[in-house]
Amino acid sequence: MPAKAQLGPFVAGIGVILIGVLVLLDAEDVVSLGFAALAPLACAVAGATLLASGLTRRD
Repeated sequence: MPAKAQLGPFVAGIGVILIGVLVLLDAEDVVSLGFAALAPLACAVAGATLLASGLTRRD
């Protein structure tokens, strides 16, 4: 039987990739982001990860 995919780590991985892309774009001066933009985004990623892991079934 194949293992079930877990949603929490998937959402966390996508969030880390998204933050990494934004930081890279900021470093290349494509966009201008500061702490005021990245801190709420990091909190949103953490919240989405907790929400996704809480919604998965535990059998």
